[in-house]
Amino acid sequence: MSHISIDKSSAIAIGEYITRHGDIDIYLDVNDPDLQAAVRNEDAARMTRFIERGLSRSTHIMCLVSRDTVRSWWVPYELGFAKNANKHLSTLKLKGDVDLPAYLEISEIIRGTKSLNRYLSAVRSGLTKASASVPLTKSLLEHYTLSHPLDTYLTYDS
Repeated sequence: MSHISIDKSSAIAIGEYITRHGDIDIYLDVNDPDLQAAVRNEDAARMTRFIERGLSRSTHIMCLVSRDTVRSWWVPYELGFAKNANKHLSTLKLKGDVDLPAYLEISEIIRGTKSLNRYLSAVRSGLTKASASVPLTKSLLEHYTLSHPLDTYLTYDS
């Protein structure tokens, strides 16, 4: 999951939701001890190598976007690497008035909890687009309630 450091708490919460309710394994930089050691040592070459390793092992790349994402140097790099590696790209818009940078328009846009659940169901079904009609799993259906665990981070889209 690609994100700017300031959105780390959002990335962690969404990552936990995906692994718990989407039954999907994810790569999240905060869980990579090699990458975290490279960050602490400010070793850009090793940071790049470990980020690329995580992206290479992934089938889908999701970019979390907030108003702060446009200041990131790493997010465009990660998405360019993923695009060149023919990974499926998606963009998850975080809560708030977020304008998408042009480089994200090439990805599948996820606008909130409802479309995130559709996307997770599509990924689990082996589809590449959440716009395909895919039934939601029971664990995802349980989150079509008034209170959702991601309400702090995402809007409830239609």
